[in-house]
Amino acid sequence: MYMMAKHLHATFAVLSLVLLLLRVFLAWSSAAKLDKPWLKVLPHAIDGLLVASIVGVVVVTGMYPFSVPFVTEKLIGFIVYIVFSVLTVLALRGRFSAKLKAPFAALAIMSWFWLAKVAFMKQGVLLAAMS
Repeated sequence: MYMMAKHLHATFAVLSLVLLLLRVFLAWSSAAKLDKPWLKVLPHAIDGLLVASIVGVVVVTGMYPFSVPFVTEKLIGFIVYIVFSVLTVLALRGRFSAKLKAPFAALAIMSWFWLAKVAFMKQGVLLAAMS
């Protein structure tokens, strides 16, 4: 059961990043390409399944945020990733200055890789440095 939950979670995490990168590249070529219905629905569906897989992994492993430090860091990192992803998409759609497109996208991508590092190491990066 754990392996299935883990692999589903990893799959949805990679798909989330791929869809974010796809939206970034399409927006830089033409913002009108972001108006395709599947580009408005699919990322939300994948991120929703990612959240469900997070809950599944937490339940199967019994490792809960605030009791296991690296799980706490993953929760914080996931929130950071979602916030910067939303800001990236809003900037791509013209809701923020065009100068913020690249920084928001870079921060979203860096936060995803931070999450991946914490997941593979099963040890917090930032919280370990603070303690």
